[in-house]
Amino acid sequence: ATRTAQECYAHMFLNCTSLTTAPALPATSLVDEACYYDMFGGCTSLTAAPALPAKILTYNCYVQMFRGCTSLTTAPELPATTLVYNCYAYMFEGCSNLNYLKCKATKYNASAESYTECVDGWLSGVSPTGTFVGYRIDGESPLKDHIPSTWTVEYLN
Repeated sequence: ATRTAQECYAHMFLNCTSLTTAPALPATSLVDEACYYDMFGGCTSLTAAPALPAKILTYNCYVQMFRGCTSLTTAPELPATTLVYNCYAYMFEGCSNLNYLKCKATKYNASAESYTECVDGWLSGVSPTGTFVGYRIDGESPLKDHIPSTWTVEYLN
């Protein structure tokens, strides 16, 4: 589907421990909240995440989407430049082998008071070593406080 509805894919593959490959998710604009909420949570055999081409996000859209996907090593690229409240919260929580994330965010919108409200816990429980690729704003990555301190940070600008 190229359009999403509120909670349309929430919990769709929750705890499908034999799922190794995810379906394509071609939506480029997520306008209904919680549309991919916990979609692949607990899919411990998932080795490749689907591309996430959405550049327009909404409240809770990707919350816990890959929570507990312990076989993931690379996150899908996150192309949205403006984050919204809770959009990536706990997205990769418990992905203990995840060691790479590229995020193109450069700001958050008025729905959130800070980046924390957009990415709270998104990388908790990931691999202790890894690489984060993102934009530098005012000399630093705005997400630096939300990336494991043991990870390498590479700037796109």
